[in-house]
Amino acid sequence: MKGVINKGIQELIEGRFGADAWAEIKSRAQCAEPFFAISEDYPDELTVALAGAASETLGIPVDTLLVEFGKFWVPNTGRDSYPTFYQLAGKTAREFLLNMNRVHEQVTRNAPSATPPVFTYEEVPDGTLCMHYHSQRGLCPVLRGLILGVGELFEEPLEVVETACAREGAPHCVMEVRFQ
Repeated sequence: MKGVINKGIQELIEGRFGADAWAEIKSRAQCAEPFFAISEDYPDELTVALAGAASETLGIPVDTLLVEFGKFWVPNTGRDSYPTFYQLAGKTAREFLLNMNRVHEQVTRNAPSATPPVFTYEEVPDGTLCMHYHSQRGLCPVLRGLILGVGELFEEPLEVVETACAREGAPHCVMEVRFQ
């Protein structure tokens, strides 16, 4: 997992719960990293351990925490870390979401070991965008939050409904995004 993800977890926790909470979470996760370099690769297990430790420490279900992380990451850590890519991604929430493959390709261009998700899309006549999320990581709660965060970034209210989930046996996750 890219360090920018772990950095975002840290920023969310410190911003909402304080530095002491972050120190406790790092301790529980047995994380000795003094900081996270955004372009460095870190083991997925470390990110999972941080999320689990945060859930335990804060008393928040892990999936709820992952959604909140995604909502926070897009308009904060992501925008601050990748301003150029954000400018290229689009001028509306829909354009931005439709460019997720392009953004991931650019961000991971120099990272041969990166395994970014792949998205396919379906446009529904009522304006709903169906995002098909193909990833081995099973981070659909993060994706749900990221989509909501894109809405916040563009000040466009969105509704997200997960209609299929790989964690429940579907071949991949499907998120229906309704623009209001």
